[in-house]
Amino acid sequence: MNQLLVIEGVSVRLDNDGRYCLNDLHRAAGYKVQHRPSDWMKNKQTQELVQELSREGNPSLEQNQPLKVINGGNSQGVYVCKELVYAYAMWISAAFNLKVIRTFDAVSSTARGSSANDMMQAGVTLLGFMRKELNLSNSSVLGACQKLQAAAGLPNLAPDYAIDAPSDAVDGSSRPTMSLSTVLRQHSIPVSPIEAYKRLSVLGIVERRTRPSNSAKARNGEKQFWSVTSKGLQYGKNMTSPNNPRETQPHFYESKVQELIRLMVTASAA
Repeated sequence: MNQLLVIEGVSVRLDNDGRYCLNDLHRAAGYKVQHRPSDWMKNKQTQELVQELSREGNPSLEQNQPLKVINGGNSQGVYVCKELVYAYAMWISAAFNLKVIRTFDAVSSTARGSSANDMMQAGVTLLGFMRKELNLSNSSVLGACQKLQAAAGLPNLAPDYAIDAPSDAVDGSSRPTMSLSTVLRQHSIPVSPIEAYKRLSVLGIVERRTRPSNSAKARNGEKQFWSVTSKGLQYGKNMTSPNNPRETQPHFYESKVQELIRLMVTASAA
């Protein structure tokens, strides 16, 4: 049994399907004879409500049972879904019903806050891993951070832009970039992008990476993509691929294109 609600100092137990124990609520309400769950269950209104909830169905409950009685053992008692908890509390008194509703609201708010914190922490960890392992550019990391803080409902604390420049740059200014296919086309290099990437791979400027994929084009459940290496950061940067956020898309600095072409032309693909 898991403890979720505490009302008037009484912990309300749950069964394995998430139903709440009315016997614990009875204790929280003062153990009065007229408030016994067994008497409440005999009410026509209660029976009609149980029938309606059963018709609607709830796949999280065993056999869609909104109410279940456990006889014997440490877990004996009457266990019901949340709607029936409210109905039972209202049957006792409006004041007790209001107390139960507010307790549920407080628990739900705490759970939402915990979930947001967990999501934020997971996002920060993932970003750190991606930046280190995939050599993501500053602008790509900034974009991911902005999306993460928006998803977590945080105020926009990130800067408006990030500097992307060759690793050996010293002026602190961002440099324009272009894709490898654009480099080849604009400079009339008679080499296909695939061949060019292979040559840059021989030079240690890019490397082939893989990720899990269910795509029909994937091989053995993996999709391949190119990524700029740590050495290659003096020539280009890794952007998040527009086709899939789990992939990188290399871009190369215009100021380094001539040097990159010279190296690429003299290299031979493996």
